[in-house]
Amino acid sequence: MEMIQINLLPKEFRKKTGGAGIGKTGYYAIGASFGVIIMIAVVTMYQMFQLKELDEKMQIARFRTQQMQKDISVVDALIDVKGKIMQRMEAVDKLDRHRTVWVRVLENVTRQIPEFTWLSVLKEDVPQTSKTKGDTATAAPETMALNRPVSIEGYSFTLNSLANFMIKLMRSHFFSEVEMAAIEEVEILEQKAYNYKLTATLHYLSDEELKKVLENESGPDLLASF
Repeated sequence: MEMIQINLLPKEFRKKTGGAGIGKTGYYAIGASFGVIIMIAVVTMYQMFQLKELDEKMQIARFRTQQMQKDISVVDALIDVKGKIMQRMEAVDKLDRHRTVWVRVLENVTRQIPEFTWLSVLKEDVPQTSKTKGDTATAAPETMALNRPVSIEGYSFTLNSLANFMIKLMRSHFFSEVEMAAIEEVEILEQKAYNYKLTATLHYLSDEELKKVLENESGPDLLASF
């Protein structure tokens, strides 16, 4: 026969067994814990997704930066080429505008050389792109395209002839600031002579510029005689 046991003790004195003692509060705590774990997992996954997306954007930005660096290099190279082309075009333009200058200069200097004086060197010194300080009205500064310092060397048998040569150069439209840089007494074929060196500013006047200067000073008649 089976024995039936009846526990007549009050509920508060009865023995608690197994999971019967967890109660509703315990279940709520367990559920909340699972909820927190799930929420942390979701936040972690979202942050990992954001990090991945950010990494992809950074890679795209790096790629674009590399492309821009290449484009910048190409642009810099094109600017450099353009600058060189412009310099060459400017040089060609200057040569074209002043192609007859040296012919005019040599003709002018030849006419200025007096007796007992001759020329051995006429050379251009360090180029200057700006106007020379002290330009006078005779140099026509408004029409001067280029001013260059030059050296003039030669020999003269008399100081009067040398002084006359310097005065004529000063009156020339092509020269200004004519100065005596050096002079030395020498002997040529048992004759006393003077080896001189002059410095001056040479004005590169094109045909058009020279024409304007002469017309402004004395009219077309002087230009025809020049």
